[in-house]
Amino acid sequence: MRYTAACFVLAAFAAASALAQNPGPASPVDAGRAGRGRGRGARKGPGGPLPRLSDGHPDLTGIWNGFGGSGQSGPHMLPWAAKVVEERKAKNGAEDYEARCLPGGPPRAAPYHTAFFATPKLVVMLFEGNTHMYRQFFVDGSTHPKDLKPTFYGDSRAHWEGDTLVVDTVSFFEKSWFDFPGTPHTKAMHLIERFHRIDYGNMEMDDTIDDPGVFTEPWTFHRTTTLEPSFEMTEYVCNENNQDPGHLNAAYKLDSEAARRKAQGVDAPAARKAPAPPSGATPRTENGKVDLEGVWVPTSTRLPGDPSYQVAYQKLYDERKANKGKDDPERYCLPDGAVRLTPQPYKIVQRPDEVLLLWQANTHSYRRFFLDGRQHNLDIEPESYTGQSIGKWDGDTLVVDTIGFNDKTWLDSTGKPHSEAMHLTERYSRPDLGHLNVDVTIEDQKALTKPYTFTRTFTLAPKWELQEYVCQAVLDSVY
Repeated sequence: MRYTAACFVLAAFAAASALAQNPGPASPVDAGRAGRGRGRGARKGPGGPLPRLSDGHPDLTGIWNGFGGSGQSGPHMLPWAAKVVEERKAKNGAEDYEARCLPGGPPRAAPYHTAFFATPKLVVMLFEGNTHMYRQFFVDGSTHPKDLKPTFYGDSRAHWEGDTLVVDTVSFFEKSWFDFPGTPHTKAMHLIERFHRIDYGNMEMDDTIDDPGVFTEPWTFHRTTTLEPSFEMTEYVCNENNQDPGHLNAAYKLDSEAARRKAQGVDAPAARKAPAPPSGATPRTENGKVDLEGVWVPTSTRLPGDPSYQVAYQKLYDERKANKGKDDPERYCLPDGAVRLTPQPYKIVQRPDEVLLLWQANTHSYRRFFLDGRQHNLDIEPESYTGQSIGKWDGDTLVVDTIGFNDKTWLDSTGKPHSEAMHLTERYSRPDLGHLNVDVTIEDQKALTKPYTFTRTFTLAPKWELQEYVCQAVLDSVY
């Protein structure tokens, strides 16, 4: 079942309104459970032994049906915080950032599935909604960096206590809503999440929110989830045709600059100067495959030359060039798709059965390359911005075959179009430690007269990490 932004926000408002009628502060646990539309709750997941990673720790990988809750109430809030909740209730949640397709921030639960992608040193939490973004839990022994910039998802460092992954998160964006009623928080908010996968199909999570500026004592609550082994997440683009902001603008007073930005879109963030790539031999994984992991910076974002277009698509391309990017979907925070690049870094995380490609910009989203032997199945999702990607190894080259696109993205910033019939083949190779090459072939019988081929190169930035960039927050002047 697919959700539109409008129905999601209406469900969120309904949950917020109902919960606000309960005595005491409503918990994000209850809000997440009340907002669920897929029959989620405390049902039993499929049985089986607990899977483990190569280092012996539990493997949290899988698609989970969302975190239900025990229904317990939170501790008493300080008077100022309780007043904020009442004011937000009176406005029917109109100031809720999720209504504007912005991250709710943890531990808020959206009525969608959540996937975990786990390796011994990194666990990535992938969201189907509300913003189709991700969180990273670093399990590499590192500590929170100094002088962190507050973000919607915060900075998360993790460690294992037996079979429980303990995630410590700090540095939250103060204006974000971490539950449906709009319980406020301060910059000092500290979140501890404890993920315990009991067996193959069941996982528990205990959360503790410590924020002395809001609560008289730490707030701890319990949640559960079950594995969905036969389910696949789809691409959710909240801000595509989102009608809710038009009905909610009364809650905001945009100045002239903010209004201009909403009308004209936003520029992409400036690129950082990439470090010199390190030298060394091509690394390999435990199973002998080339290790593609790392933070990679593209050496160029524009495509070489122009494709050979059919007449109608050449006309469309000429029109976009004449408009000088006025209608560029990237400017309005829509996904760039599988071909277009930004100058911001990308990160590859690798498992034997799947490879994950994380974007820093433009929508802070991700692509997944499945290496588990499955075939394309467009019945799941016939069209999307990033398509459906199946990968396989050809010697030391990872070959990724992607179909199932919509026709809404540009191939680069000049406006090169494509149709929904686009077939994308990428060949990822790492000739040495510091370089990544991607040979690209685009076949599109509807838009092109012949295949369009080119090669991209990336350099490794070994000391970089992806930063949180939420384009919609810039567009909406939230920052």
